[in-house]
Order: sequence, then structure tokens, then C-alpha cells
Amino acid sequence: MPPRGLRSKATLAMPSDMKVHGSRRRGATLEAAIFAAVLEQLSDVGFSAMTMEGVAASAHTGKAALYRRWPSKEDLVADTLDAVMPSFEMPRDNGSARADIAEVLDRMATTMNTPAGCAMQSLFGELDPGHEFIQTLHERVFAPRKAMMLDVLRRGVVRGDVRPDAVKSVIAEAGPALLVQRLLMYGPPIDAGFIASVLDEVVMPLISPAPVRPRG
Repeated sequence: MPPRGLRSKATLAMPSDMKVHGSRRRGATLEAAIFAAVLEQLSDVGFSAMTMEGVAASAHTGKAALYRRWPSKEDLVADTLDAVMPSFEMPRDNGSARADIAEVLDRMATTMNTPAGCAMQSLFGELDPGHEFIQTLHERVFAPRKAMMLDVLRRGVVRGDVRPDAVKSVIAEAGPALLVQRLLMYGPPIDAGFIASVLDEVVMPLISPAPVRPRG
């Protein structure tokens, strides 16, 4: 099985209404159909009303194919979001902290501007932030990506364009949190102008070294 966070990225780019006729789907093709069905169910009926039976029907497979890998819908939804969210691999070194963080936020916005964004809007709009499953998602899906953002900031410290005391969880979360808030309030799409505003008006002032003031 490929590493977590990298599973089936290519297959998830296939159309959400993908159908394969005349043969039994297996492996990555079946997984992509199941994940697409989960996103559809979250958007259409919400997390509480979503059932494994409904996902199986939407994916044109049997319940047994789901239960062999996911003992509950919570496990299935967590794996789906982990698969469709941008990888938590470090971005390439783009030469500046702003460019590195812009790449991460662009990845997020690209995902949010797909059916995954509508599903996330429905899920987080339905469940209270203190809900046990939301806490599970933070641990399984979002924590590794926050760790990656902290590494981006640490690289900026080494480069010299991030203050050492800016390597904090609350600062690493600032940009992604604003994109999520925008998604929850207005839904997709999240455009490039909003990302630029988040970078230049919020993130960069938080992390940039203080300007050197001339003496006297």
C-alpha cells in the first residue's frame, strides 16, 4: 500500500462520475470510486445521514468491499479526506518563505475548488469543532500537514527570511485556517487574489524579520 497521504492521487483526479463497465473494479480504480462516492454523500446528505450502504451504492460496489478495509464510516471519511487533501510532503525550495507558503496554500485551494471542498464545507458546517470525529480528523489528517508547515517556517529561518520566534503552531496554522474559514463561510472557489491577501496581509507580517531601523 502506498504511504499515507500519497494514496491514489492520480486516480482521484479522474471524473467523479467515473464508471467502469464490463469488468470488476479493483485496487486504485475501486478506491477512487469509493472516495468520490464519499465526497458525493457528504455533500448531498451530510455526515450524520451518510451510511456505508449509501456509499457502496453510489460507488457501484458492495458493502463487503468497504467493510474489508474500513470498519466504520468514520474510518472511511478520514481516509478519504487524507487521500484528497494535498500531500504533506515539503514543497520544493522556491527560494523564499513567501513562495514556499504560496505553493502550500495553492495546493489547498486547488483541492477546495473541487468536490472535496463542498464535502468539507458540509462536514465542518455540520459537526461542532469539539465533536470527537473532528478531533480524529485533526490527528489523522491535519496534524501531519501542520507539521509540514512548521518545517517550511524552519527552512525560512535557515534562509533568513523568517524570524526564529515565528516557528509556532498558531502561526503555521494562520494561512490554512483562513482558507478553511473562507470555504466554510462562502464555499468554493477560493481565488488567487484571496490567497495573495492572506499571504501579504497576514502571514508575511507574522513571520518576516523586523526591519532594521537606522540608529539616531
